[in-house]
Amino acid sequence: MNAVFWTPSKEDAALQLSTVDAYIAQNITGLALSSVDPEAATPYISKALKQGIITITYDTDAPNSGRLVYIGTDNYKAGYLAGLAAYMIAKEKGYVKPGGTLKVSIISASLASLNTMQRVQGFQDAIRECAQKVPDIKGNINIQIIGPYEDKGDVSAALNFALSILSANPDLQIAFGSNAYEGLPWAQAMKQLGIEPGKVVLVEFDVTSNTVPPIVERYAYLTVAQREYFMGYYAVWLMYNMTVMDWEQALRNFIPGYPANQTYDTGVDLVGYQHMEFTTPTGEKVAVLSLQEYKQLAIELGIPPELLGLENITSTSS
Repeated sequence: MNAVFWTPSKEDAALQLSTVDAYIAQNITGLALSSVDPEAATPYISKALKQGIITITYDTDAPNSGRLVYIGTDNYKAGYLAGLAAYMIAKEKGYVKPGGTLKVSIISASLASLNTMQRVQGFQDAIRECAQKVPDIKGNINIQIIGPYEDKGDVSAALNFALSILSANPDLQIAFGSNAYEGLPWAQAMKQLGIEPGKVVLVEFDVTSNTVPPIVERYAYLTVAQREYFMGYYAVWLMYNMTVMDWEQALRNFIPGYPANQTYDTGVDLVGYQHMEFTTPTGEKVAVLSLQEYKQLAIELGIPPELLGLENITSTSS
């Protein structure tokens, strides 16, 4: 089996779909797509399926396309979990007060990408729901959402947004980067503006060589760790099985409750400098693993630590 991996250098739906169309024209056996723009990708996915190409989505779903299955994170749930943790940390820091204002700013890659917008929505919903349910607040707080700002996959644009937001809002309390590369620009902007580590409750997404340093330096409190390794692994594994057995049987063997359920949730973990646990006003219990704990978990799951930027993390650094 020959597997080819291709990705655009930045969020570029047109380039991605022209490449997908070229692969379809080659009459490939299988296609696993993480679409930049799910609605724009829908006719291409439909075209591939009509040609008899095994077509699934991973990381970013295109639920209206007829794709056979989605493998990846439940992005709304991931964003919601991050929002719960951000709220609890902000409350512990004294930022959540009856009659006060809680400023939250968000930078995202694309406002058209389903996975990004689900994370953003979940993050905001969690903060708002906590504010409604905490006994001493009960909604008596002004939650000001600044953004989300779309950087279109451009790190320099993300940095410029972060600098602009922090300059205009020196009292910003919570910051969220909904994609893997945005936590670092947030941290860099804080350094440039002389904002001390830990003043802003910064939440990142993914565990990479870019997201680990802001946590080690204490600019970021935590990141949402997806299991991207398994998204790619299971996507290829499933497509292979569908070539050696009946499509329907392969899908039933892999997806619990298929065909009523067409999603395989690869799961997430929250990861920070140190272990934290919270019971939130919404009733959920939230745990944040330390970097060292997550490194050990990655090893147990078969994920090489160097793929996650964790190779230098030791018990003394967490």
